[in-house]
Amino acid sequence: MGTRGVAGLRLRAASGVAVASGAAAVGLGGVLPGPADVLGILGVLQSAVLAVVLLARRGSADAPRRLAWWGMAVGVGLGAAGVAAGGVTPSGAAYPPEGNVVFPAACAVVIGAFFVLVRTPGERQARIRAALDAAIAACAFGVMAYDVGVTESAGVMGAVHPLAALLLATAVVMAIGRCPLDGEPPFASVFAAGVGFIVMSLGDLLAVAAWSSGEWTPHHPSVLVDIAGILVVAWAAIAPSRKGDVGRLRVRERIAVLTPVVPMLGAAGLIIASLLRAERPSDWTVVMMGVLGVLLLASWISARLDQLLLSRTLEYRVVERTLALRTHAKWFRSLVQNSSDIITIVDAAGIIRYQTPSVERVLGYDPTSMVGRPFTSLLAPGDARRLEQLMVDAALHPRFTHTLELAMRHAEGHWRETETVLTSLVNDHDIRGIVLNTRDVSERKELERQLLRQAFSDPLTGLANRALFSNRVEHALAERSRQPGDVAVLFLDLDGFKSVNDAQGHAIGDHLLTVVADRLRGCVRPGDTVARLGGDEFAILVVGAQAEDVAVDIAQRIQTVLAQPFVLDGREANLGASIGIAVTESGSETADQLLRNADLAMYRAKASGEGGYVRFRTEMHHALVVRMQTEADLRHALARGELVLHFQPTVNLRTGMIVGVEALIRWYHPLRGLVRPMDFIETAEETGLVESIGSWAIRECCRHGARWQRYAEPGRVFHVAVNVSSRQLHPRLPEVVRAALSETGMPPGALVIEVTESILIKHTVEAIDVLRRLKTLGVRIAIDDFGTGYSSLSYLAKFPVDILKIDKSFVEQLGRGRAEVDGTELTRTIVQLGQVLRLGVVAEGIETREQYAALLAMACDYGQGFLFSRPLPASGIETLFANTVAAVPRPTQAPDDVARLAEAQAAGIPGLGAQPRDAAGLSA
Repeated sequence: MGTRGVAGLRLRAASGVAVASGAAAVGLGGVLPGPADVLGILGVLQSAVLAVVLLARRGSADAPRRLAWWGMAVGVGLGAAGVAAGGVTPSGAAYPPEGNVVFPAACAVVIGAFFVLVRTPGERQARIRAALDAAIAACAFGVMAYDVGVTESAGVMGAVHPLAALLLATAVVMAIGRCPLDGEPPFASVFAAGVGFIVMSLGDLLAVAAWSSGEWTPHHPSVLVDIAGILVVAWAAIAPSRKGDVGRLRVRERIAVLTPVVPMLGAAGLIIASLLRAERPSDWTVVMMGVLGVLLLASWISARLDQLLLSRTLEYRVVERTLALRTHAKWFRSLVQNSSDIITIVDAAGIIRYQTPSVERVLGYDPTSMVGRPFTSLLAPGDARRLEQLMVDAALHPRFTHTLELAMRHAEGHWRETETVLTSLVNDHDIRGIVLNTRDVSERKELERQLLRQAFSDPLTGLANRALFSNRVEHALAERSRQPGDVAVLFLDLDGFKSVNDAQGHAIGDHLLTVVADRLRGCVRPGDTVARLGGDEFAILVVGAQAEDVAVDIAQRIQTVLAQPFVLDGREANLGASIGIAVTESGSETADQLLRNADLAMYRAKASGEGGYVRFRTEMHHALVVRMQTEADLRHALARGELVLHFQPTVNLRTGMIVGVEALIRWYHPLRGLVRPMDFIETAEETGLVESIGSWAIRECCRHGARWQRYAEPGRVFHVAVNVSSRQLHPRLPEVVRAALSETGMPPGALVIEVTESILIKHTVEAIDVLRRLKTLGVRIAIDDFGTGYSSLSYLAKFPVDILKIDKSFVEQLGRGRAEVDGTELTRTIVQLGQVLRLGVVAEGIETREQYAALLAMACDYGQGFLFSRPLPASGIETLFANTVAAVPRPTQAPDDVARLAEAQAAGIPGLGAQPRDAAGLSA
């Protein structure tokens, strides 16, 4: 049961008790006046409490009209308070002043509540009608109030109470007349509340009349009237809000229209009764009836004006609507005639019954000439059969809709691509046919084809692009399960293209790519796919029983055609190609895997330095997996402490004393053991990890070097050399070095930064700037593996170099006799070059005493190699210092060289003890 149902049950129960109390009070008044008075007051208060609670709840639930319902609750409470005030007044005493205040106040609050509950209409005519109805009702109620018969002995209350009741009744009539018939607030609630408060007013007037004649008591019948009025108001608080049907709305409309008439009928009845009793109407009655007549005349005039206005408004709207329909019809006709779509109506057999004029603009036909012809006569045979089948379905299924693309013949003979929407309106009384809405989409289709070409072809060369190539490889692999055969992919990378592109510009480079594409087309079979993957990378797809042999043959033809010179802007250019070939083996390969395998094979061909072609082997993939795993492990090696530095001593060749060390990195992998630098340095370079590893190495060198300065000869420093790669030679390197020196306290002159010749040549501008900034810090610069690269004096003059390190390949040729005289002379030249330029010279890879003696004879400053010590951990270096003299071998002969060395020392050539220029070399 809903909330309103429960409230209804409670209302009926409480109403029964209240009415029973009131009836008992009236019935027992003559026998037991005391208890009867108590029952009368209790009945009023009980019904009032019920009504107040229900009205307050209704206000809480109805936020927009909350004040109205709460005002009614206050009015009921004040009315009950007035009755109670009269009930406690001794019999025969004057009416209590509180009653003269409470009842009018209650009426004022309730009047305000009705104005809030039903707001005044916004239109001017409606406000005038509402005002006239209120005035008529007020006059009629005034006549009735005067003739109620309240005697003059009632005094003030005889004037105040009827006036308050008159105003309240007028407000009720206005509220009922203006209440919406179907909406909020509910008509039933407004009507019930109005009737309830009028009944309460009637009870009050009866009580005033009885009081003026001295007959009023709490068990007077007027109390029962008050209880009835209060209970009707209480029911209004829970009246259901129902959407009215036509019958209910008509009843509500009649009530709303007739409500203002009821007071007039009441007033007329009183006057007629007075006349029947041969009583002369009072002057008040005559005046009020005159005013009432004037108001009725004004109301009639207002109604006639409203009717005239409504009639004219309706006529205007009919004319306006007619014009709108005509305008709409013209607009629709113009829209159809000027539309780019062709609207065709055909019967169930497909015969054209109507066609819009747009068919002439789109297809070139006269629309009248097409009527009576089959629509399928405009279509290609295949499309005609499809449409005929669809029209059969459309004739059997009304409202059937289908969209299809049709090729339609233009009057000039060519074909237009169209999109046609078929709609079955065979059951429509106005159409009774099938509607075909046709739109020319030829331009859209051409644009789609262009976009498709752009999406799946390379715009420069016209070859397939990566997306189309991958798609065709996938398709070929899928077809392999149905048709036996292999799938081969060739991955091609041009050798020498970058040089041409950089030297002659991108326009020439693009032209070269188009020429290469043309030559590649001539190397393949008609069914093979040639694609440009990007840059100077190309791929070829070969499918068939002998796919591998064909792929090899194509690779050879490519080598031949690319070996022929390219004439570019009047100059010849030569290109080569590195080609990788991958062929399906297991049958489970995907397109990406096949392309990746060919890519790996291509890199193997390029790594050989000779180009050519290489077929993919499984071990290549294994090498890639190892490389990827190395990269993944290397990313965590620093954090896990797996990277360590070993140090190889650098020895003063004359004294045999250790004057410094070179740092060499080692990786102790938890699973693979000791990983050689050649197995991970390249990976670190490619991934950029070498920057963080290099920064760590510099900090470690500075940390150990600061501690080893106690091993330096008096007045000198113990140097620590560290290699930097091309990736490290960036503008941030000086700041990394400065921070490491500052953090560890190592003397700047003790740190040697080693770079290779190739790095200096490839990054000349950047290298000069970085090296000069390092020199500003006091750090020394060494060229590692000197003699294997450019070895240009101009480069040596350009770079701020302090030390030259002779590559091991030269040192190992020393001391082997006349056959190696060229290597010996080259080494001697480098040593003499260092002496002339006042640069320190360090020979690397000394492994025999003969090499040691030869270098000493050449007056080489310093050396390092296995003859002195293998690379050692930091703790091993400190142990070595305890036995330096015994650990370093001494040459046993070559006295002539020693004599020449003494002469060089006397001449001040840097090396054993002379001070080099600007603290260069290792002896500063």
